[in-house]
Amino acid sequence: MAWKSIQSRLSRLGGGRELSALIDQALVSGANFITNIILARALGINDFGVFALAWTAVLFVSSLQMAFIIAPMMSVGPKQEPHERPQYFGSLLVQEIGFSLFCSTAVLAVALIANAYFPRWNVRGLVLPLAFATLAYLLQDFIRRYFFSIRRSKLALASDGISYLTQLPIILAIEHRPHFSAAAALWVIAATSLVGFLVSCIWFEPVQLRAKSFKEVFIRHWNISRWLAPSAFMQWSSGNLFALAAPLYYGPAATGILRAAQNIVGVTHIWYLGLDNIVPAEAARRMHSKGLDAVFGYIKQILWRWGAITFVFLAVIALFPSLWLNLAYGTKYAPYGYILRLYAVMYFMVFFGNPMRAGLQALEYTAPVFWSYLAMTVFALAFAGPFAKHLGLIGVMLGLIGIQVIFQGILAVALIVRVRRMRHNLLAANQNMVL
Repeated sequence: MAWKSIQSRLSRLGGGRELSALIDQALVSGANFITNIILARALGINDFGVFALAWTAVLFVSSLQMAFIIAPMMSVGPKQEPHERPQYFGSLLVQEIGFSLFCSTAVLAVALIANAYFPRWNVRGLVLPLAFATLAYLLQDFIRRYFFSIRRSKLALASDGISYLTQLPIILAIEHRPHFSAAAALWVIAATSLVGFLVSCIWFEPVQLRAKSFKEVFIRHWNISRWLAPSAFMQWSSGNLFALAAPLYYGPAATGILRAAQNIVGVTHIWYLGLDNIVPAEAARRMHSKGLDAVFGYIKQILWRWGAITFVFLAVIALFPSLWLNLAYGTKYAPYGYILRLYAVMYFMVFFGNPMRAGLQALEYTAPVFWSYLAMTVFALAFAGPFAKHLGLIGVMLGLIGIQVIFQGILAVALIVRVRRMRHNLLAANQNMVL
């Protein structure tokens, strides 16, 4: 009885969806958190910085996959009637496989170019494992999100359990070996992610492959992703221009310091990304079945409840930053507590973006996301180099905070204006019907 009571309360915090969605994200974020701690300790600041730079490429193509495949699926998938689902998800699966192959090939080419132009970063040994990790990571991430979109979050949890609960023991088993490297870690991540995807395919619902459906799905997704795709590119570039400027001036060790600090506040990904797995789809369902007021009320509920939890957690981090760095990584990272404190400020601001973006996606109004990222990119292009060069890592963090101020401000204004306009139009339509 006590467990059912706890489950009910946590489920209400997540907006009424299954607790397994949050448990799943706790598993994923927890595994990533521990993996980064192991790598930071085993590889040292410089080599861990090289790994972080390489993984940035995976995060970039993952953001593109979110824009082209996953975000439209979260908005369109829940609206499919039972007889439409086999053709819809069949078309989407084909698109996902083609997209993942393309991205892994592109990452391979970019890694070879980076090795030629930045030999001091020493990424030559990472080229093949990075491309393989990109392919496997994208496929496994797609299928876990698919399970969320069809409200089968327990299968997403099983898929991630296969991937991440095998990844950690293997890395722990080999990290003490003399020749352990970032390349070895990437091979492990790639192999376990691929196994997670292949096993999960057993649970994929029956699909139908038809050219007409493929075209229809592509066009409908494109109407959403045409704004989200360039937005994803600009989101990555705006945030990472500051992070990438640091190693250009101070070497890969700067990236290692930033990644180590981000990893600690990244515990918030348990609910940030957990909510991202359920809020967009739930907002779309409420829009489809209950209308505008239900969506806006739901988004406000998520903001208030989870915003309070986020504030308390990050306040504890910000009060004792050097303590947490020392506990996680040892004394060599402890002097950078000021970086962790600034990350805590930035991550509190980050929280508000995803629920507001989910509201805009439920309204199938994603243009403001594009314009916010355009403004962020202009800001990053103008100030990333000067901030990093003249202010060091503090300048990088101030730039990242400035980006969040721009992003959250534009989304908030756009969502409020859109909802008010829709309510006004609905009221006018009702009055015309009465007349």
